[in-house]
Amino acid sequence: MRFPLFLIILWASVILAVMSTSDAYAFLVDQVVEYQINLQPNFLELLKFSDVAFNDAFYLAQKTGHLLSFGILYILMFIWLKQTFYSWFLCTSFAFFSEVFQLFFDRNGRLFDVGIDLIGIFLAHHLIIRVLNFKNEFSKNG
Repeated sequence: MRFPLFLIILWASVILAVMSTSDAYAFLVDQVVEYQINLQPNFLELLKFSDVAFNDAFYLAQKTGHLLSFGILYILMFIWLKQTFYSWFLCTSFAFFSEVFQLFFDRNGRLFDVGIDLIGIFLAHHLIIRVLNFKNEFSKNG
């Protein structure tokens, strides 16, 4: 089935394009798209947790975007592969890759964000399980 693969590639491209903009606030609020390449990123930035700010509304909106975007990616991946392990593995790998990728665009790549992405994947997985269980119950009783 090629259509879900096209959607996966498109959605992953959107995730990377959005996560790589130089200024997330300018992108989301002012719709300004700008990229700055950094060929010598500091990979220790991945370990930084001091900028976690749950009391900031914009920060929470960004993290909600992470959660939803990787949840949607997992659903698309599951529709294509119909296997939870490979869907989880590919989405998790992409979450790590996307955070490292951001470092090359002067963005804040963080392992903390990978955790947020994993929560989105986890929630999407449980949504799929519930839908499949409901579908199976409905077909038994219907």
